[in-house]
Amino acid sequence: MSDYRENLPELPSIDEISIELPAVSEYCPASRLPDLFKAFDSDTLPVIDIRGKLVGIISEYDLATILPEWSFDRESYLHEQEVSSLMTKEVWAETKNTNISELLSKVNKMHTRVVPIVEKDRTYTGAAITRSSIVNYLTQFVKPRSLGGLATPLGVYITDGKHQAGAGNLGLFLTGLSLGAIIFAVQLVSYMILGAADVQSIDSQYLPLILIGQILLFLFLLRLTPLVKIHAAEHKTINAIEKGMPLSVETVKAQPKEHLRCGTNLMALILGIQLIIIIYASYLTSISPLLQFIYLIIGFSFVFSYWRRGGMLIQKYFTTVKPPEKYILSGIKAGEEILRKNKEDTNPNEPSLLTKIWNIGIIQIITGFIIVNNILGLIQEFLFKAI
Repeated sequence: MSDYRENLPELPSIDEISIELPAVSEYCPASRLPDLFKAFDSDTLPVIDIRGKLVGIISEYDLATILPEWSFDRESYLHEQEVSSLMTKEVWAETKNTNISELLSKVNKMHTRVVPIVEKDRTYTGAAITRSSIVNYLTQFVKPRSLGGLATPLGVYITDGKHQAGAGNLGLFLTGLSLGAIIFAVQLVSYMILGAADVQSIDSQYLPLILIGQILLFLFLLRLTPLVKIHAAEHKTINAIEKGMPLSVETVKAQPKEHLRCGTNLMALILGIQLIIIIYASYLTSISPLLQFIYLIIGFSFVFSYWRRGGMLIQKYFTTVKPPEKYILSGIKAGEEILRKNKEDTNPNEPSLLTKIWNIGIIQIITGFIIVNNILGLIQEFLFKAI
């Protein structure tokens, strides 16, 4: 039977998976340990002698073993304990040039939370490997912890925040163009209806009705585009991956077309808040402050309690539609690509905030949205002047 380590990708250096962790002196009073654990955000610390060499390791558990008897002693203040009397002297330590593959394979035998990194002469380097860092590193090869995605005119786009898969940046840009065109169409229809009704100015009491009408028109126009089918394929693919199911056409088809983390849910929250505020400004400014307060409490409580449920309903009936097989295949292709990139990435560091924002697609979508609105606005202005 072959060693599983033969199949591991190129592994990181020990510096990439280690953290800075101060040590404590073997002569440190044990009563100071709780403050040190808290200050260094670790319940286990390396112990060094006056030459800086590693001589042991001290943990909260070590301290806890003597605390009951020590703390209830009437003269406990006279019997200060030193770390050297409590520490574990047999310490698992590694050197800077340790074999990472061997280290990762021994995580199941790692009964201490911290493995100090030392020089060959046992001098502590100030860095250590934590069990949680190794566990986190290894689990990333199982599957991405969190996935997001978008529907684009070029197919399904999926990201784990660190990598892109599927339609790519051009697809995200085209999504911005598409959404911008739909919103422009909604605004144009609203303008034409108000113009036909010879409405010169909009009374505030009609603002809630106009907002609701624009939302419904946007959802109706969006449902006429292929984006809603691609959106459903994206959700089905991500649902399959997160459930640990194989990415076959039959399996992906069987998944729900709604997803709890979909941006539609956030849109429902924002629109709900906006509607509550507009209704208040349009109809309720003249009533008593007590009734205004009651309305706002009830309104916002309702929105914050049911926004996810509202978003799921919007997904179900408007923003996702049962996708044909070609869009399922697009989702599977993107899903397999993101899993492959995640598997091949041996860098344990989290992506920067800018990288996450870029990979989410916000910048590309907003860019496309702004460009199409400006272009269509100029065309509209030209046509109205010509008329």
